[in-house]
Amino acid sequence: DTYYKYAQVLKSNAKYAASDEQMKIFSGMTPNDQRAVDFNKNQNYLQELNNKQKLFDVTEISINSTKSDFGAVLYGDALYFVSSRNESNKLYGWNNEPFLDIYKSTYNANKGSYSLPTLVDELNTKYHEGPVSITKDGNIIYFSSESFNENLFDKDKVKKIKFGQVNIYKASKENGKWGSMTSLPFNSKMFSSGNPSVDSEGKTLYFASNMPGGIGESDIWKVAVESNGYGQPQNLGDKINTTERENFPYITEDNLLYFASSGKPGLGGFDVFTIDLNANGQAENLGKPINSEKDDFSFSL
Repeated sequence: DTYYKYAQVLKSNAKYAASDEQMKIFSGMTPNDQRAVDFNKNQNYLQELNNKQKLFDVTEISINSTKSDFGAVLYGDALYFVSSRNESNKLYGWNNEPFLDIYKSTYNANKGSYSLPTLVDELNTKYHEGPVSITKDGNIIYFSSESFNENLFDKDKVKKIKFGQVNIYKASKENGKWGSMTSLPFNSKMFSSGNPSVDSEGKTLYFASNMPGGIGESDIWKVAVESNGYGQPQNLGDKINTTERENFPYITEDNLLYFASSGKPGLGGFDVFTIDLNANGQAENLGKPINSEKDDFSFSL
């Protein structure tokens, strides 16, 4: 994978011609690899993406901080998002920023403005939390947190290090606050499941996971939400998932699935794609300005 990975590094720095040269070498060495097949199928992907009709305008909003802010979803006038701006949290060693918390801001549609974000204290712990997804009636919230909350972890006794996973949790609205937090039954200390998105009927939950039975490093999965629990998680297959990473699913009322992929042809890093789950089509790259040579993810409508 050396040539492939080098090609992705070049692409993430907008060095597309040099990236394509590395992909040609990779494709020649491993012509049956799906990434090589996709590249050889359309080596003019960059020109097509640059010529793609602009679908959205991108405007930075006022609630952003100097830290990581992502995973924004709007429910009525409530904007939920994830941020590492809470300086009172411990620092996460991977990026040297505070652990992620869930925040909420009120959107004023008349003014197009947002209130000062506040912590959703009842969901936050000392570990990472978020992103979130809320049912249409506003009564159930699904969100990512860490398996340490359930004492699910592996321990390296020699190095004295605990290894946790990302897990999905559910909470119910009680007197205007989120309570009765429960862990979903397929959570595990052996793999991660996170970044949930529940459909408009509240009957299907989409999420990302590296659980056994997948195609790549992380895949998009779904699970039925039943009256007495949950069904068996189902992988969404190779129309969506690749041998690389797919993550951050978002499902619309029209059954359009938006997700981020680092394995499908794109502009670099994670790109946002969409696919109509009611049709028999292929996933489409949203193009610019949603996507860039850097990581683009956590798309919502």
